[in-house]
Amino acid sequence: MNAGQPVQKTARFDEYRDVLIHDWMKILAIAGVVLVPLFLLLDYVTMPTELLRKFAAYRAAATATSLVQYLILRSTRPSRFSFVHGYVLSFLVAGMIVWMTVDLGGFNSAYYAGLMLVIFPINVLLPWRSFHAAMNGLLAVGLYVVANLALGGDFTASAVVNNLYFLLSSVVLVVALSETRYRLLQGEFRLRAALEDTNTSLETSRQDLKLARDKLWSEMEVAQRIQTALLPKNRRLGGYEAEAVMRPAEEVGGDYYDFLETRQGEHWVTIGDVSGHGVESGLVMMMTQTTIATLVNDLPGRKPSEVFVHTNSVIRENVSRLGGTRYMTLNVFRLDRESVTVAGKHQDILVWRAAADRVETLSNQGTWIGVVDDVRNAVEDQTIGVKMGDWILLYTDGVTEACNARGEFFGEDRLRKAFARVAGKVSLPRAVAELLDEVRQFAARTDDDQTLVLLRRVE
Repeated sequence: MNAGQPVQKTARFDEYRDVLIHDWMKILAIAGVVLVPLFLLLDYVTMPTELLRKFAAYRAAATATSLVQYLILRSTRPSRFSFVHGYVLSFLVAGMIVWMTVDLGGFNSAYYAGLMLVIFPINVLLPWRSFHAAMNGLLAVGLYVVANLALGGDFTASAVVNNLYFLLSSVVLVVALSETRYRLLQGEFRLRAALEDTNTSLETSRQDLKLARDKLWSEMEVAQRIQTALLPKNRRLGGYEAEAVMRPAEEVGGDYYDFLETRQGEHWVTIGDVSGHGVESGLVMMMTQTTIATLVNDLPGRKPSEVFVHTNSVIRENVSRLGGTRYMTLNVFRLDRESVTVAGKHQDILVWRAAADRVETLSNQGTWIGVVDDVRNAVEDQTIGVKMGDWILLYTDGVTEACNARGEFFGEDRLRKAFARVAGKVSLPRAVAELLDEVRQFAARTDDDQTLVLLRRVE
């Protein structure tokens, strides 16, 4: 390899990165055009009536400028300045949210949390360095601080500290995610260049490149879930069908579930519930999601108990650094061909046996995440045999603790009977819908997130 090749490859990578940034910016601009006015519906329900017209004007202005930005992106070619569009979009949308916080009382308004919907998507989706992620995130935070110091009215120091704590924590998260994704992007590009330089067969090149791309985009998907708290899509996991639904409470909650298929072909399901509500619970949930995804992909053949122990260590340390006291229930399931192995401590597991047409209740013995530093002696693996046609129901306490007008809980007994009525009789999507509908009809109010996960062995 001659001395000019590294420089040439660097230039080629820069061009490749600029094309990706340009393409992702078009998607983000369209997202702004669609989502910014859509949130006016939320304003109509939650905001003071006298501010709706002003907020509508803000959103109209931000929508129009996002549309103009999209048209500019459509009519221009990628360049080394394409990243500037990321700063422009942040300035536009963050500026809109900042002006809303000013109108709502400055630092004393909880609407500042909307800035995280700007900080996360732009900085995690755009393939740029951590420097840009940091500057972009600080741009949004800086707009918020300056505008509310100058125009936001009276405030308390505790409100400022609290709001900046969560905003800056979000910036730290996206900086780490952006740098990780950028390095993966560089690695993917170097692999493709190496394949081209060695002139291997086209089929081999495509397969290896696909592996590198899959790694990159799977990490992107995890990052996207963390930033937006999007739940996984229902899908096939090896020999199992998986269907789930979460009905959130009015507050930001901490229910968590995930479906994972590793690069080595292992299949995992997790479900848990972070204590309390609010942004801190959401952060703990996102950290748990990222930690487990990393652990099961890092080394094939892990036991669920090993994943649980390592996750506890990470969450315990991170929550301590944040000065918080959050903990969570968590079950980690590994789906094998004829059995399911579970470790942790969460709600009971309901299993409908197709051969006997009956529901079994299985309790899991363990401990919670984030309570003590070392849980190696407090958690063990439990294996559940699963035959063809068997169903497994997982849920959070928001389902069984749904309360009717008389103060009665829905309870596990009602859930077990409802499960027995639908298991094996209808499709998984319809079963989930009917179970959740029965809870909805029973409950007079919803104080907690409600999550149901159904698994069915199909081969």
